[in-house]
Amino acid sequence: MRPHIEVKDLQVSIQSQGQTIQAVRNVSFTLYEGERLGIVGESGCGKTILMKSLLQLLPSTATIDSGEIWYQENNLVTLTEKELQGIRGKEIGMIFQDPMTSLNPTLKIGYQIAEGLLRHFPLITKKEAEARALELLCQVGISEPKLRMQQYPHLLSGGIRQRAVIALALASKPSILIADEPTTALDVTVQAQILDLLQQLQQSSTLLITHDLSIVASFCDRVIVMYAGQIVEEATVSELFANPQHPYTQRLLQSIPRIDGKGDKLHPIAGSPPDLSTPIQGCAFCSRCTEAMNICRTETPPLFDHSHPDNHKARCWLLDARRKK
Repeated sequence: MRPHIEVKDLQVSIQSQGQTIQAVRNVSFTLYEGERLGIVGESGCGKTILMKSLLQLLPSTATIDSGEIWYQENNLVTLTEKELQGIRGKEIGMIFQDPMTSLNPTLKIGYQIAEGLLRHFPLITKKEAEARALELLCQVGISEPKLRMQQYPHLLSGGIRQRAVIALALASKPSILIADEPTTALDVTVQAQILDLLQQLQQSSTLLITHDLSIVASFCDRVIVMYAGQIVEEATVSELFANPQHPYTQRLLQSIPRIDGKGDKLHPIAGSPPDLSTPIQGCAFCSRCTEAMNICRTETPPLFDHSHPDNHKARCWLLDARRKK
């Protein structure tokens, strides 16, 4: 498979109350063409900041300190705002976490979808853009699409708003779709409908951000596990669920109830994530890990290649060959 996006040694910091928070710490990964890649982890682990960095949609307090983001032979970090506007929405679409705040409350749904089409495709007419917007609302399964075209976001239910946001993200037929917690605050039935919809409509590469491993299991091909702004494990979905290597990933899986009712009671992860406003010495998960060794407290582990054909990697000293000896 050909790489669609390559992120190399990305580091992002946030200024907050006079402190510098290292939100993303030297992250590298590749999204391949046609792949569905899941990024999982606890709240505050840097998932959303990482994804917003790809399109330079960071808040004013955040900056990219170093690293590269390669897309079609362009380093997105070095592009101007005008150049990025030609990529955002048109070539890389994004479904934001909260549909209520990502839609403009003062504009009708149909206008918001048509506006993006008119901006990215100046040769189409307003009538053609409105027809495309209506077609998109039909494709995402919204009932009475002509009525919804004329409605404001606050008149729609959470599930319909989420479908409208998906229609907005897919309007320009982007080659890459970033979905940031697309099923948050939706009931289980609507969650399943939204995931089915994304599988049907998005034929190219997808980056799915979530804290729910069950969603990753049903939707993704490959998964990245993040903790404290770093990637701690990377593998195919089947390999990760069958053979997790990092203690954090193992604890995440132990905290999920099994549908067959087998296994012991659920085990929450004790402790809290580290403070990213101070330098972290050693492994970031060390204070919460029951298998920590002396080296874990003093030296940061690299991403070790686990001996498996699926390119399974984990950032843990337990995989060091010296320990096995």
